[in-house]
Amino acid sequence: MKSLRLRTALAAAALMAALPPAHAWTRISCDLSGIVATLPEQMRQYRTDGTEVSHVLFRLNVKAADIPDGARADTDCTEFVDRQIDVALDNVDPSAVRKGKPLKLLYRYDESLGEARATRFELAR
Repeated sequence: MKSLRLRTALAAAALMAALPPAHAWTRISCDLSGIVATLPEQMRQYRTDGTEVSHVLFRLNVKAADIPDGARADTDCTEFVDRQIDVALDNVDPSAVRKGKPLKLLYRYDESLGEARATRFELAR
């Protein structure tokens, strides 16, 4: 009985090792800092149950990007530096973002959550 379980576990491990890396889930975490390039716009949506979902949309000129301490990243985050990115913050007061002011964000990307929820931005604390 033990040998059957052991063989099954070894077969599963060998199968996972044989999969190409493209099938692995990608997880990226980056601390981004830069200057807000556009005026923030607030978008509100209401669900059928009456709850409100609020998004603040703006563009950020990224000046620096680092991997947070203890976070896992499949990249070194330099792909964001000296670029302008579109940012959507969930349930944040629009007065927290001002055009021309510096801002620090936490960027997370997790492919395992599905396309619509893979990218997430949060204000750095």
